[in-house]
Amino acid sequence: MLLMKKWRGAIGQVALLTLTAALIPLPVGAAEARPSPKPTTIKASVEKIAATDFAATPAPRAKAIRTQSSPMNDRSFFKTKPGVIALVVMAAGVGYALYSVSNDRITSPAKQ
Repeated sequence: MLLMKKWRGAIGQVALLTLTAALIPLPVGAAEARPSPKPTTIKASVEKIAATDFAATPAPRAKAIRTQSSPMNDRSFFKTKPGVIALVVMAAGVGYALYSVSNDRITSPAKQ
């Protein structure tokens, strides 16, 4: 609370304004100065990107790696124990929400 009273005076407001004005150009000054690139055609840009990006990609594998099937893939999630627990928690939440809506003790003029 003491700090808030210091900034209420005219000197504090001027100092705060000066500090704010000094911090505004900092991101602009931190930006990297780059020379503007020469305009190129779309074809030259595509060739440049193709030479750099696609040259470094490895060839696709001949054999696809087969994923191992886990026991979870064979059954539905809601037939497992965590799935049943999730359904019970969701049902309890919906039931409580419906109960609390009908037994709301708050009375306000807007609700009547």
